[in-house]
Amino acid sequence: MDQISIGKTIKERRKFLRIDQLSFCDIAELSQHTLSSIENGTGNPSLSMLIKVLDVLGMELKIDIKRVD
Repeated sequence: MDQISIGKTIKERRKFLRIDQLSFCDIAELSQHTLSSIENGTGNPSLSMLIKVLDVLGMELKIDIKRVD
């Protein structure tokens, strides 16, 4: 999964929960610029920031081993 896909998934989940960007930023304690960058796939959040964003959205990061065919 690339940055654009991650950002799109985060944005879709936030909208599904009907949380606007400003409210989300207050809850997650991050700037609107940072959230916008993440959602647009142009940001490069730290792992701890990404985990925090996902946690607020009720999501989790899963790491798995790629299959090589």
